[in-house]
Amino acid sequence: MKPSVRPVLAAAVAFALLGLAPLAVSPAYALPPPIQEVHLNSSNVQVVHNPSPNTDVLNMSLNVTNNGDISGSCNGGLNDFLESGFVVGVSHFSCAAILSGAPDFLAILTYVEHDIGSSSYGTNFGPNIVGTVASKIVALTTPPNTCGTWSINLQATGQDLSGITSPPVALFFFDADSDAGSNFLNAACFDVNANIGNGITKPHHGVHRIRR
Repeated sequence: MKPSVRPVLAAAVAFALLGLAPLAVSPAYALPPPIQEVHLNSSNVQVVHNPSPNTDVLNMSLNVTNNGDISGSCNGGLNDFLESGFVVGVSHFSCAAILSGAPDFLAILTYVEHDIGSSSYGTNFGPNIVGTVASKIVALTTPPNTCGTWSINLQATGQDLSGITSPPVALFFFDADSDAGSNFLNAACFDVNANIGNGITKPHHGVHRIRR
């Protein structure tokens, strides 16, 4: 992780929250078709609602590719999710209406890199805005003329995901040079399916009297 990158990602979060404030902009807006550096190849998103406040769980399994700048540059590694990290968010609003309110989940992911032979992966564990996030990223074979493809697994606990009640959800990314896409504030955004359900409630075992 380059030491100068985390402030850039933190700024992206700050601007995202400012831009997503309810009064910041009308939800009715027009943008050109998104030119996105980040491409979502596959996703599996699961939201688990638990009865106690702030105990919801978000699980995600993602496969993403960063094509880099239009010029073909990877910006000195800033378009490398393993090397430089990224910001990921989830909203119950669609990508077209995401400026209507703050995201339901937002996290800065910066990884400790591990190299085993020719394979590389990264691990992350730490707080996000309200709970904790654990994530692992694995570098896959880099397609030609791209900055990389990665498999990403994430689990966030201690969340308030009560706003997410039905699919789809908007899944969005900021890369470290804040030009992942042109949807809003230069984020790449995708409307994806999500599995949403309640957690397993453990049965209450009371005191049973023994009949004689």
